[in-house]
Formats: sequence, structure tokens, C-alpha cells
Amino acid sequence: MTEPASGRGPLDLLLRAVDGACTIGAWVAGIAAALLALILITEVIATSFFAWSQPWAVEYAIYLQCMVLFCGAGWTLRQGGHIRVAILLQALPAPAARLLDMAGCTFAIGVLGYACWALWQQWLRTIDFGSTSFYPMATPLWIPQGFLTLGVTLLVLAFVARLVRLLLGQDVEAKAALSGGGVE
Repeated sequence: MTEPASGRGPLDLLLRAVDGACTIGAWVAGIAAALLALILITEVIATSFFAWSQPWAVEYAIYLQCMVLFCGAGWTLRQGGHIRVAILLQALPAPAARLLDMAGCTFAIGVLGYACWALWQQWLRTIDFGSTSFYPMATPLWIPQGFLTLGVTLLVLAFVARLVRLLLGQDVEAKAALSGGGVE
């Protein structure tokens, strides 16, 4: 499989846009991971040495963990970092492995597509109702729900892009694929 020639057309532009959006999602996940680490280190130091707990630490740690888990998932798929049964794919002839990959993508798009739709509906209801968290910070819940919805949306788009690449006979994983992970 080979990558398409640069400037192939609108489809290539769309696939690159999805890749770019997933890369932005990965940056959001990375920043969230750094903030999560900072909050947790600060909380451990504050409680261990000063017997003082930050009332907002638990709430924001939960939101950041969700961002870490979901916002980078689309990028991880493009990099080949998601868990797959590589031994099965390697044992099959290339056309059969490609068909199995397409079937897996189609299934994932169905399941994640439904979850994505439900999350968008929930996010819109949360905005409409003006819901806030029950924690002391009373964070408007549309903010963390928006990041969750964004992450799942990016993952759906990444699976659609993977399926399109499989149908076109293109490489489905980026050239700078992750080493040592996600293929076993």
C-alpha cells in the first residue's frame, strides 16, 4: 500500500484534515496529562506536608483524565497504537487481513458513531439546562462534556479515515508509527 500523491483531490484534503484534527486532539491530551500530573503532585505535597487538600483537585483531575483518555485516541489510531490482534492479522493473507480490518473499522464506526451521537445530544442538553457539577467549584458541565464529545468524535473520524484509506488501498498508519506498542 502506498500513500496518495500530494494534492490528489478533495478526499486527500479531507483525510489530511482529519489527521490534523486528531493531532490537535493529541496535543490537548498531552497538555491535559501534564496538568493532571501537576495537580496530583501538588495535591500530594499539600496533603502530606501541610494537611491541606485542594477542594477542586479531585474534580479537575477527573476531567483531565477523561481528556487524556479520549482526546488523543484518534491520533493514536492513526499511529498504529491501538490494541489489535496482530498475530491474527499477520497469519492471514493480505487481502483477508485488509477485509478483517475493514470489518473492524465498520463495527467501531457503528458503536462509536452511536456513542458520539448520544454524547452530542447530552452535551446540548447540558448547555440547555445549564448543568453544573456537584463539586465545590460548580463547573459548568458542558466544558468537560465538550472535551469528551470532541475526543469520541475525533476517534469516529479517525476510524472513518482509516476505512476510506483501506478502501483506497492506502497506508492506514502514519509513517512515523509508534514503536513497540499497540500491535500485539
